[in-house]
Amino acid sequence: MEKKEVQEKLKNFFESNLGVDGSILKYDTPLFGDEVGLDSVDSLEIISFVDDEFGVSMTGLPKETFLSIDTISDYIVSKL
Repeated sequence: MEKKEVQEKLKNFFESNLGVDGSILKYDTPLFGDEVGLDSVDSLEIISFVDDEFGVSMTGLPKETFLSIDTISDYIVSKL
């Protein structure tokens, strides 16, 4: 699976499941902080989605892995 496909699936998940406004969500937008405003509960949903959708475990990874769609997709692609 290519990175672009992973990025699109993640973006769709953030918009449909976590209610993130797609107009502000770019692949390098910080997910946690003022702009998007995700929290630790959202990170658990991200972990669950990635495990179900891609078969990749993100449990216990450092927070740097969750900075943006880019960082999450880089990790997923490296494990596929």
